[in-house]
Amino acid sequence: MAITPLFSVIMPIYNLEKYIDRAVKSILNQSYRQLQIIIIDDGSTDQTPQHLAHWAEVDSRVEVHRQENQGISAARNFGMTFVKGDFLTFLDGDDWVEHRYIEYMATAFRQYQPDMVICGYAIDPPHRSAATKEESGILTRKEAIGRILKLGGSVRGYTWNKGYLIDVIRTNNLQFDIHIGLMEDQLFNVQYANLCERFYFDTQPLYHYVQRSDSIIHGFDLQKVPDNFVANYRIFQELNRAKSKTVSSMTSQKKTAQQLARRKARRQRRRALQAANELTSKITDLDDRVRDI
Repeated sequence: MAITPLFSVIMPIYNLEKYIDRAVKSILNQSYRQLQIIIIDDGSTDQTPQHLAHWAEVDSRVEVHRQENQGISAARNFGMTFVKGDFLTFLDGDDWVEHRYIEYMATAFRQYQPDMVICGYAIDPPHRSAATKEESGILTRKEAIGRILKLGGSVRGYTWNKGYLIDVIRTNNLQFDIHIGLMEDQLFNVQYANLCERFYFDTQPLYHYVQRSDSIIHGFDLQKVPDNFVANYRIFQELNRAKSKTVSSMTSQKKTAQQLARRKARRQRRRALQAANELTSKITDLDDRVRDI
């Protein structure tokens, strides 16, 4: 019997008593059952902790960890310390997912062997797919980063419609930047993608992104404008660093190829000289024999 890999899900939560039950139910009802559901309560002050205690008692796959309020990036980082699975994804506590969400990602990881799996998402309300057309297939690093940075489409810079390899994250000590309050997920995705080569995506909307009127994400916060500039600058630095690394690697490969070519030419010259010497020796020997006759 084949072993089903453990898939970890991190849910950062803060004061979501009205929405958390729907989110947890949607992940518990997944067709893929081998789950580790890590919920990080980021210091909620409403009835969220009571809801979480209920779900932890109902299903052993749910584990709840609490921290003082430090923000979503710190909550995600804290959650990653508990991950036991081979694969990882994220779910916001006010959103929900289709029952095949994890199955799709696990199947794509097994079938296509990518470093990241991406699915489409629907915007609720009005339950509209973010994709303008149906697409699926393998993306290169350049193509994936282009879609991560794009302002529209079904990829974007979010973490919740993506599956990650935990080995890539831990080997490279990747974390969310706790010093910026906007676009921290996009920065994380660019850093992750720069370490990878192969990406699989499908625009089918398996994740439901709920737009709440009371969400701070959808309101304008003047205090977070500097974070936007900082995040974009960090992303620019990351792209330049990767580009420089690529150019350096290509230069190194070119030098190595040139060195190998020179070594090959030297070997060929030595062999030619050796063959010429052997031929000269044979001719001299033959000449001596002719004289003797």
